[in-house]
Amino acid sequence: MSYVVLMETKIIPEKLDDCIKLLVENRLEDTKVFDGCETCYGSVDKEKSTVFIWSQWASVEHWEKYFGWRQDKGDFEELSSLFSEEPRVAMTEAFF
Repeated sequence: MSYVVLMETKIIPEKLDDCIKLLVENRLEDTKVFDGCETCYGSVDKEKSTVFIWSQWASVEHWEKYFGWRQDKGDFEELSSLFSEEPRVAMTEAFF
């Protein structure tokens, strides 16, 4: 059973372009090739300065390993400096 992880976060408006550049150039490609990642997409609502990351994982364990790897690398610290508030993260089972 696959799992979908959706992250939604508001970005400091002046930092929105920097955030998108960071994700496109340095983060999402690494996510897509990480063991267990079935797919990953990013989207943006520029009017609300909100970024969405949607990823699908082979298992919860795969996502947890990925999350731990990102934490160990310090990637979240760098990315969170662009946030205007804490991100919302939801994990759900894919059914279709």
